[in-house]
Amino acid sequence: MTVSFKKMIVATMIASMALSGSAALAQDYPANMPAPTSMPPVTSTMKKTIDLPCVAAAVATRETAISTAFSTKATAIEAALTQRASDLAAAWAITAAKDRNAAIRTAWKTFNTSAKTARTAYMTANRAAWKAFAASAKVCRAPASATDAGAATGDASL
Repeated sequence: MTVSFKKMIVATMIASMALSGSAALAQDYPANMPAPTSMPPVTSTMKKTIDLPCVAAAVATRETAISTAFSTKATAIEAALTQRASDLAAAWAITAAKDRNAAIRTAWKTFNTSAKTARTAYMTANRAAWKAFAASAKVCRAPASATDAGAATGDASL
């Protein structure tokens, strides 16, 4: 019995919404006000034109910033790897197992911290470059659909 009552309430609500919408559409307009028609056609002067050289400059700036950030990350990772190799070589020269194992754990912990810091710095710079690009593209009157902004996540895997 409850289910049919719920169905009746839903049907009543749908019917009342349909009737209220059709009543609003059936209004009479005053004589001095024309009835609404379809939207006027968009003329060539109304269209926004994309400033292509502006977008190209914004893309070049973004790509340079991302490349610089990646180079910085690669240099930091390379330094961390070199340090890890040195620390592990020193650790394996320790004869006491307890001290050697502690030194190995420390070497890996130091490396992981350095690598994480490098990746975080890269992602921060990458996001900043894309954010600056989005602002620049907007100034250039380029909609997001006309740019390569959808590819921003590809840089995250570097």
